[in-house]
Amino acid sequence: MVNNFQLQLLHASDMEAGIPALTDAVNFSTVVNALRDDYANTLILSSGDNYIPGPFFSASSDSTLRPVLGREGIGRADILIMNEIGFQASAFGNHEFDLGTSTIAELIGNDNRGYVGTRFPYLSANLNFANDPNLARFVIADGQDPRSNSIAKTTVITVGGEKIGIVGATTPTLPAISSPGPGVGVTPSPFSGTPTAAQLDALAAEIQTSVDALTATGINKVILLAHMQQLFIERELAKRLEDVDVIIAGGAHSLLPDSTDRLRPGDTAPSDVSYPIIETNSTTGEKVLVVNTAANYTYVGRLVAEFDSAGKIDLTKLDPAVNGAYATDPASVATLIATNPAAGGVTATPDPEVVQITNALKNVIIAKDSNIFGETEVFLNGTRNDVRTQETNLGNLTADANLFVAKQTDSSVVISLKNGGGIRDNIGTVQAAGGSTDPNDFIKLPPPANPLAGKEEGEISQLDIENSLRFNNALSLVTVTAAQLKEIMEHGVSGVRPGSTPGAFPQIG
Repeated sequence: MVNNFQLQLLHASDMEAGIPALTDAVNFSTVVNALRDDYANTLILSSGDNYIPGPFFSASSDSTLRPVLGREGIGRADILIMNEIGFQASAFGNHEFDLGTSTIAELIGNDNRGYVGTRFPYLSANLNFANDPNLARFVIADGQDPRSNSIAKTTVITVGGEKIGIVGATTPTLPAISSPGPGVGVTPSPFSGTPTAAQLDALAAEIQTSVDALTATGINKVILLAHMQQLFIERELAKRLEDVDVIIAGGAHSLLPDSTDRLRPGDTAPSDVSYPIIETNSTTGEKVLVVNTAANYTYVGRLVAEFDSAGKIDLTKLDPAVNGAYATDPASVATLIATNPAAGGVTATPDPEVVQITNALKNVIIAKDSNIFGETEVFLNGTRNDVRTQETNLGNLTADANLFVAKQTDSSVVISLKNGGGIRDNIGTVQAAGGSTDPNDFIKLPPPANPLAGKEEGEISQLDIENSLRFNNALSLVTVTAAQLKEIMEHGVSGVRPGSTPGAFPQIG
């Protein structure tokens, strides 16, 4: 290759669609349509957690969805939305495994009755599916062109005549935080949520094997889709891995805007990092770009990088006016499409199939919003960064509710502990102040009225509850000593530190 090669990466992770995705997924498709043709060479990639149990996920099982899904089934709308947007590869996250590998198989596979399954490969270099009866049949040889309905460690995507190696990796804590079952091999083990240097070295070595297999074929541009739950792990991998150019992180929901990016109302930029993070390999001195965006279809990540003839990124060509996080709220999308048309100079529009799918889901979901369980005069805080690091009113309310139910079985129960990670969304809404363009100028309000469902402002519906508590976790009654309770509490808060949002943080009732 004589000339430099320019590549546009559009990326996301943790789509985990809840009710806001009925709008945000549509807007996400609009943003992708506005950006994808700005450059000749574009990849669209995900770092996993493409779905999560909840009302959006479950609504796909309604028979009225058959005309748009081909055949109804839980989670199928999530997959088909990704197909329509044009995702070309994805890592396995942890939430893919929440309902076991049989559910994954039903979502990846073409059922030959109308549902087409994934039109992209799922990737993970540190998971082994050979002994899993549900997923083994989807595993193909590594390093091939992307194939629908498949699983591999790596894939190779040719863009503009250049081969781009894509490697996937999944948090080794998977057996502790999800339900992969005994048939899925996970390496390295042991591996903690706050891994030691030796554990990080072992994980990097596992991934490096797949990277080396790609570079041995002459590929000199490699992207790692890493779903590690905490951004510092991807950053540590960047210091250890050789011949990796970009790491697209997943699981941490880390919004990494630069100073030029427009944020959604209520969102704030971290003070210590921006897009992209540039790490240095401690042995070779190679520079590695680490990127991530916030979750739930709220932002499209965009990285435009220029590679030299040796496959190295020219850091001087990174443009903050182009790179960064593109918000999907209506005002941000309107601003984008007014200045950035789609192919042919026409105004960018949402993908019509995504619109069709979300409209069909909406009709199913409205019925649940009419079933009222209570009311609130205040915003109930289920924001990820809050419920995983401190007590909130929604955390306390749900923990108190669990305690009430437990006492119906055993009146001697005295305390309820609820993982903050089990709370997936607010009950209420965040709105920009009227006429303001400052993302820090916002108000938090109780649940809005839904005239279509006969729901009044402040009423809490079945839909609100299912959207916030998407796992519908069962309760366990456990007898412990005072010393053991202290140990449990200390374990729950042990992972809290700046930039870390551990799901084990206890909300207490």
